[in-house]
Amino acid sequence: MTQKDDDEGRAEAKVFVISAIALPAATANAAFWYGVFGQIFFTYLFYVWIAATAALLASLFIPLETPLLKLPWGGRFILALPTVWLLLDIFEAYRPNAPGAWALWMVTLASAFLTFPYLLHVAIVTVVPDIDRLNTKLRVALLVIVLVMATSGFMLGRNHFLFLTCDNFKVGGHDIPANCRKAETGY
Repeated sequence: MTQKDDDEGRAEAKVFVISAIALPAATANAAFWYGVFGQIFFTYLFYVWIAATAALLASLFIPLETPLLKLPWGGRFILALPTVWLLLDIFEAYRPNAPGAWALWMVTLASAFLTFPYLLHVAIVTVVPDIDRLNTKLRVALLVIVLVMATSGFMLGRNHFLFLTCDNFKVGGHDIPANCRKAETGY
């Protein structure tokens, strides 16, 4: 093995480890709360809107040819979806009998299934520009790690009563789920 191969292997390992930490950290927390309450809180949607809008605005100042982040117009459209969703919601397009209710539903789905993964991609490519160095095996491993951690977060949230008490939620400033375990007294 040459020095160049060794350096490339280290760079690839570094990219893999950074990505394997950052991606699950961004998904497992939301998955946990979804497991606890069965819904995604507006706070997480708001974070996605903030990050997507900031990335979109920043991209307007970066030339398309910039090697650090090549953000095509289609990517910018995806980053604009949360703003479209928010505007539709503000203008009350979501009423059960409103003619525009289907549009809000479609934009909400697109925001959820397109924007968040794309936003993670943009963040990782920006923070770890060498991610394209990962071979296919490591990319698949990274996807598996993200899915395992998101599933774990969801399952921990779904079964929170096994290891968390109502007081844990209360002290943390969160709503108290209906199925939380009461704290045992008399220690």
